[in-house]
Parts: sequence; structure tokens; C-alpha cells
Amino acid sequence: MAADRRRLADRYQDASRWGDDLTVIGPGMVFEGDVESPGSVVVAGRIDGQVRAAELVHVAHGAVVRGPIEAGAAKIEGAVDGEIRVRDQLELGVSGRVRGDVTSPRVAVADGAYLKGKVRAAEGGVTHFREKRGG
Repeated sequence: MAADRRRLADRYQDASRWGDDLTVIGPGMVFEGDVESPGSVVVAGRIDGQVRAAELVHVAHGAVVRGPIEAGAAKIEGAVDGEIRVRDQLELGVSGRVRGDVTSPRVAVADGAYLKGKVRAAEGGVTHFREKRGG
């Protein structure tokens, strides 16, 4: 199967729309416990627990997840203290901070991102990029 090279935001457009399959932990909100979603999860606050999503987990700039993440794909712009396992691709943005092992077929790491842990990227390996701001 050929790798889809589009940005995660383009492939998981439903994660930017409000709908039944989108779970949002808003800014300033602290959630203690596990979060599981049949769709996507956007974290703009803090979660102390495991996050599982069938689609995309997006940890926004300034957000924190203290626990493991398991998802279809993940875009990390905030901080994650825990293991990350995704089935498609992990994007670690310039403001992203991860302390934990990462398992994903493909991993993209922006210049300036922080990653402390083992990386297992079987399919496409690890790529580095300069993050371009804007739409």
C-alpha cells in the first residue's frame, strides 16, 4: 500500500469540525481518567490518563497528556508524558514535547521538537521537517 504523504490535517479533516465523533478537552480543563473515542480527540487542556481514539489524537500547543496514547494517527504540538502507539503516522510539531517510546509506521519530527524515548518506525522511517505556519 502506497504511503499517503498529505499532512494529517488534510487527511483527518473531521478532527477540525464539531461532530458526534469528536471529543474535545478544552483549554483550562483538567480531565483525570481514561478517554476513549470512536473518532478523533483534540486535547487543548490536560488529561491525566490514557487516550485512545480510532482516528486522530491532536495534542494542541500548551496542552498536556500524562499517560499513553493509542490512535490511528497523532499530531503532537503540546506535551506528552507516556508511550505513543499509532497505526498511521505521528507528527511531532515544533512546540511538541514527548517523553516516552513511540511506535508508528511513519514519524515526522519538526526542527525544534523534543523527543526522549525509543522510536520504532517500520514503514517510512523518521523524517525531519521545518514547520511552516499558516493554513
